[in-house]
Amino acid sequence: MDKNPVKQSAKIIVANAKAKLTKLKNNQPHPTTEIKIETKRKLTSGEIKMCQLVFKDAIDYSKVWIHIGGYIHNATGNAMTPAGEIMLPRSEYMATSDFSKASGDNRHWFIHEMVHVWQYQMGTPNGWLGLKQLCKGGYTSMVTSVDSGGELKAYDTDILGRDFGKKFNEFNFEQQGRLIEFWFDACYLQNVDPERVHHRQSLKLLGYVERILRDFILNPHDKTLLPRS
Repeated sequence: MDKNPVKQSAKIIVANAKAKLTKLKNNQPHPTTEIKIETKRKLTSGEIKMCQLVFKDAIDYSKVWIHIGGYIHNATGNAMTPAGEIMLPRSEYMATSDFSKASGDNRHWFIHEMVHVWQYQMGTPNGWLGLKQLCKGGYTSMVTSVDSGGELKAYDTDILGRDFGKKFNEFNFEQQGRLIEFWFDACYLQNVDPERVHHRQSLKLLGYVERILRDFILNPHDKTLLPRS
């Protein structure tokens, strides 16, 4: 036995350290599998093809992201597209991996949001216009819309009455989205649950909506078509 007290102390310290390391190792939890949930994605090829029916190549589809939104989106169930990227409620993001294969109502909803992408990429300050609508009660006041029933004020149209004779650029940026989704639903979703209320109303308004959208349908690159409000 080594009688040197310094060496003995050193051995005791080393032994204690080894014992602690062994105890820590034995008490470690079992390895776990880390699951990463994606919070954003690019458009699918099917979504791009569906959008091209409406916007042709007026949108740079490679720049478009779809995100899981924050508190407001989840609390209200509303999508928002203020800066060329779509923010969805978490439930909708998780449930829909490809809007080109979704229900008819989700498809025309997606096209409405893509109208805001088109507006933004063409130069419309959507975020600013959205704030102005909010200040005017556009997102907090419900109205009975002639064209779409119970509706938030910002989206309300009456194309056979109050809005008769208006040009496309005279509708606000939300109304433009509503008009294009009507046209898309009537023209391209005839075989997707055709008894839907939105689809039947889209067919009823189709002739009038097409007259308003004539220049857009011919040339979605035309910046004079962008909304003023």
